[in-house]
Amino acid sequence: MFCDGLGHGPLAARATSDAVAAFHRSAAHTPDQVLADLHRALRAGRGGAIAVALVEPAERRLTFCGVGNVSAFVVDTATGARRALPSAPGIVGHQMTAPHTVRQELAPGSAVVLHSDGLTGRWRAADLPGLFSHLPVTAAALLLREAGVRRDDAGVAVAKGAW
Repeated sequence: MFCDGLGHGPLAARATSDAVAAFHRSAAHTPDQVLADLHRALRAGRGGAIAVALVEPAERRLTFCGVGNVSAFVVDTATGARRALPSAPGIVGHQMTAPHTVRQELAPGSAVVLHSDGLTGRWRAADLPGLFSHLPVTAAALLLREAGVRRDDAGVAVAKGAW
């Protein structure tokens, strides 16, 4: 689960903390059900843009749902090609339309990248040689450094595996 709390500062951080707590409480098994739980839990606060990705390594499958201005990509680490995963418009906790579930096969060695609007969506893996040869946390830090928009708060998460 990736959340960008609405706005900036302590209230946005609180919205994200509330989303994390609700995520841990959720007994849902699918990303769309998790988003429904988060939507109910965040109604009293600011809400946020949230993406939920379920990676199933043994099946080499990703199931994804997102709402709001969160970017999500599956990246072929060998070629640098990336496929965008669409998020529905809205704010989790306030105005959320029914999210669209995307199922995507994960090629061996591919990476899943989720990031807030604090990063430009125009980054290209080909412009960052060796980006995904690093640990996911290092790849996330490199993306933040290279694609971060200095006037906005930013978050990025990277997952990769042998799947």
